[in-house]
Order: sequence, then structure tokens, then C-alpha cells
Amino acid sequence: GIPSIKMADGPMGVRSWAGSSAVTNAPGSRLPQVTATAFPVATAMAATWNPELVEREGRAIGQETKALGRDMILGPTVNIARVPLWGRNFEGYGEDPYLASRMGVAYIKGVQSEGVIATVKHFAANNQEYERHRIDEKISERALHEIYLPAFRAAVQEAGVWSVMSAYNKINGLYCAENPYLLGEVLERQWGFKGFVVSDWGGTYSTAETLNAGLDL
Repeated sequence: GIPSIKMADGPMGVRSWAGSSAVTNAPGSRLPQVTATAFPVATAMAATWNPELVEREGRAIGQETKALGRDMILGPTVNIARVPLWGRNFEGYGEDPYLASRMGVAYIKGVQSEGVIATVKHFAANNQEYERHRIDEKISERALHEIYLPAFRAAVQEAGVWSVMSAYNKINGLYCAENPYLLGEVLERQWGFKGFVVSDWGGTYSTAETLNAGLDL
């Protein structure tokens, strides 16, 4: 009885699912082009200090997601900017956990007010792209809860986000997608998350371990 869910990548607008822009916009391409608004990057939105504006952005993205026949947008990104060379710094809300929390909550509320599933990502501590499939981050419990997790907690407990995306990397020896502390203890038991956990694309490395840890999709 679970319906199919059609997803679109984000978070700065609806990204074409037919291929990269270099492919879909190539001369003579027969792939369908997806026309959508390119919104300002999240670091610029965070610099406004204006959650109301971000909520309006989220609502508009939700409307475009529906108009293009999708049910779910893969955003927002609320990872903390810690590594200057991280290739996705632009799609997060900066280095302050409180500011990232406020902006992430606003974005999610806007998207989900349109009946579209928001997906807060990447849970957790996805702070570099280089070797992201192999790195093992050693993070103390205090640092995890004071720096890297507050925006995710706000997304769950304040915005009621419907989906959480697990990250590629390992934390303290375990991949995020098969990490029972992150997915079971923190997300489900401590925070009371009622939605579903989806992996990042290519972000699972096992079967039983991911299922037992709490990954849903």
C-alpha cells in the first residue's frame, strides 16, 4: 500500500533527472529538458539572516517540484562548513549550527507546506567530497551534538521533516548508512523521528548492516 515516490535532486531548485546540464542542454540532445528556477545558493540565503525569505524560497521550490511531477526534493543541506575546499559549501548554510538550524527549518516548512517531501541531508558530518566514500571521521560525542547535529535535530523536532538522507562517510568507524548510533539511537529514539531514512546515491556499502541500523530506502 505504499505509493511510488518520484524524487528530484536539489536543494537550490529542482535539478533535471534526465542527466547533467552538459548532457541535457547539448546541441541535438533528445533528453527532456527540465526548466526550473535556479535560486541563490544557501550561503547567500543564510547571509540574509531572514528565515521568512528562506521559507518563501522553500514554498516556491515545493511548487515547482509538484509542477514537474515530483513528490520529493533532496534538500536542504545543513552540513556545517568546516573544510574550505568542500565542494558543497555553497549548498549549506555556513559554519554556525544555530543559523543553519533556523534556515533549514524554514526551508523544510516551506517545501512541506506544499505537500512535497523535504529531505534534510547529509546525516551526518559530510564536510568534504574528496574520498567521501572512504574517510572515517573521529568525532567526540560532545562535538557531534554541539556542532554537527543541531540543524538535523531542529529539522526533525521543529520542522517535522519527512525524510533524512544518510551521508557517504564513516563516523567513528561505521558508515553513516549502517550506523545504529546515528540512525537508531539519536535519530529515532532520542529525537523521535517518524519519517524515513534514504541513503545518498551510492552511499550504502552493505545489506543487512544498513537495514538493521535503520536505513529505510
